[in-house]
Formats: sequence, structure tokens, C-alpha cells
Amino acid sequence: MSFAASAQNIWLEDGHILVASVQDREGNWQESRIDLDEFIGNEDGWFMWDGVNFSHSANGIQLDGTHLTAELPMRDGGYRERQGIELNDRISNIDGQLVFN
Repeated sequence: MSFAASAQNIWLEDGHILVASVQDREGNWQESRIDLDEFIGNEDGWFMWDGVNFSHSANGIQLDGTHLTAELPMRDGGYRERQGIELNDRISNIDGQLVFN
């Protein structure tokens, strides 16, 4: 299940750490963090799940709700148009903790 359905105050810390208040099983709000650099990479200018360290090469990292966007360099040194990735696709809330699945 996507994390956004049980989250509030979603934001990015240092451009790669997703922070949110998420509900646990009892309905209590817990602040949770997950480092997106452990799960998202840059593959020739495209965001890639199961990669690493996208933020090391990304410029202009932004979070719009649960949609992460940035300018990512290609291998040839150029840039594609601004790229995006939907965090709800692979980030979930498991009992008040953000987890990658």
C-alpha cells in the first residue's frame, strides 16, 4: 500500500531523505525517514528504482506531494528534460515506518 494514504507533512531533507509523519497500526503518528539514495539511481538521465545515489548527480531536486523530480545528467554530459518518479509506487508505511518494497 502506498505510504501517502497514511502520511502527512511529507518533505525532503538534504535532497534525498524522505521524511513524513505516518500512522502506526494504533493510529498514532510517528515521524519516519528513509534515504532514497539507497533505492533510486540515475541511469543515463532517467530515475531508476533499485539503483543508488541519484542525488549525487541530480540538480534541482524537488518533491511535489509524492512525486520526486530532478534534472539528471546523461552519460554524454547532457541533460534530459526534468525527470520524475512516483514514490508511492515503491515506498510504503509499515506500522509507522517508511519502507521500500
